[in-house]
Amino acid sequence: MTFTTDSTSTPGESAPSESYSGCMQSALLIVSYGLGLDSTAMTVLLYQLGMRPDIIVFADTGAEKPETYAYLDVFNAWLRSVGFPEVTVVQYEPTRAPYSTLEDKCLTNENLPSLAFRGHECALVFKREPITKFLKAHPLVQAAIASGRAIHKLIGYDDSAADRKRSVKTTAGRLKVVQQIEERRSCGKAPLADQWEAAHMTNVYMLQDRNLSRPMLPAIVQSVGLPVPVKSACFFCPASRPEEVVELKLTHPELFERALHIERVAQGGKHQTRQGLSIGLWHWAWLADCDDPAKASAVIKARTGKDVKDGLRP
Repeated sequence: MTFTTDSTSTPGESAPSESYSGCMQSALLIVSYGLGLDSTAMTVLLYQLGMRPDIIVFADTGAEKPETYAYLDVFNAWLRSVGFPEVTVVQYEPTRAPYSTLEDKCLTNENLPSLAFRGHECALVFKREPITKFLKAHPLVQAAIASGRAIHKLIGYDDSAADRKRSVKTTAGRLKVVQQIEERRSCGKAPLADQWEAAHMTNVYMLQDRNLSRPMLPAIVQSVGLPVPVKSACFFCPASRPEEVVELKLTHPELFERALHIERVAQGGKHQTRQGLSIGLWHWAWLADCDDPAKASAVIKARTGKDVKDGLRP
């Protein structure tokens, strides 16, 4: 079985090919938990393989759906029952900004989430940076770095074409950073602050290692008595498909109205954006009168003349 990583070894070296029982169990294991299906199945897989994670961390943007927050209690109860550490929840901590959640940032700046413009600032600021800050200060991580122990950050990318593309892109980016780190070290310089993660840990994609695609994951979660979690995402995520927007309207009308408020503020605010709350050029407000998720894409096509492309994920 291959061991898929984006290695922090010297650029040009191949990624390691070792058994989980050897390499994985000797490393400090950090689960980057998203409170969704992929990362939940990955954590259950660890249990089934007889491996215990040392840290499980979830970055909360403050905008998950109620079902997702409710699942945290269910999952923590299962983690305790099998002797795993509970999920540590971290959040963005502002230094000068007057907001602490992604929703408040959008409203304060009168703008949409960066993903609507195909950017990734929302994930970097509200997910990656809080996790990195937490891990830097964690005693287990500090001890592992001091002793030279390997640190593996487990990422829940499933074995789909979209997630394979994401892992390849992530790996390429990290290898570029590793090369920059090596160049700095050759000049007697320490890694920069934003290079810390690439300098000290390796990403591992367990689901892809075992060729586990998303349709295969519910059975893994249910095999230990856990319910299948809903998809984890901000309730106003621009990557939402039209049918998901209508489903939000039907199940959580108050969240749908808050999402529309973000869209209206951005369009009428200082930036006067014509962009809607989506990655495509459509507006969530167009679906305000649609009560059938199956008809949502047709509503958008009627307004734009184009099919809504699927698979546009962060």
